[in-house]
Amino acid sequence: MASNESTSGAGRIAAAFERARREGRAALIPYLCLGYPTPETSLALAEAAIAGGADVLELGVPFSDPLADGPVIQHAAHTALQGGMTVARCLEMAQDLRGRGIETPLVFMGYYNPILAFGEQAFCRACQQAKVDGLIVPDLPPEEGEALERACEAHGLALIYLLAPTSTPERI
Repeated sequence: MASNESTSGAGRIAAAFERARREGRAALIPYLCLGYPTPETSLALAEAAIAGGADVLELGVPFSDPLADGPVIQHAAHTALQGGMTVARCLEMAQDLRGRGIETPLVFMGYYNPILAFGEQAFCRACQQAKVDGLIVPDLPPEEGEALERACEAHGLALIYLLAPTSTPERI
């Protein structure tokens, strides 16, 4: 059953943007690769980013073939995977942040293959249980996202698509 808009991931993310707008500024959304350089350090960095004013926190789920990312994020993902990071551990880390009293919206940025392997409904249910607010899946075009959109909606998650700088007005 989907959450209502005010308590859904989309609602919490929208509220963060609205707060920033009312304050006359852009929303600050730092990116951190979970598990880099270590799981403990990435949790401490997440807390520091939030203490420093992050409006939304984008948490990278390491993947072995992050084609949409540059060399810095590729290195971070590789290091995290070498250190034993898994999708399940990322979910645990998000839940750990919530257990530390973090209320800032959390958005997982990850590739579609691990979500598909986990199972779209199961992954979204696990994200909801970990209190993740949304997903960014850079290798999932909207034309192929219907099943994940339904799973996100059923579990109160925002599914955030990316635009390329070369996107045409029709595509946007």
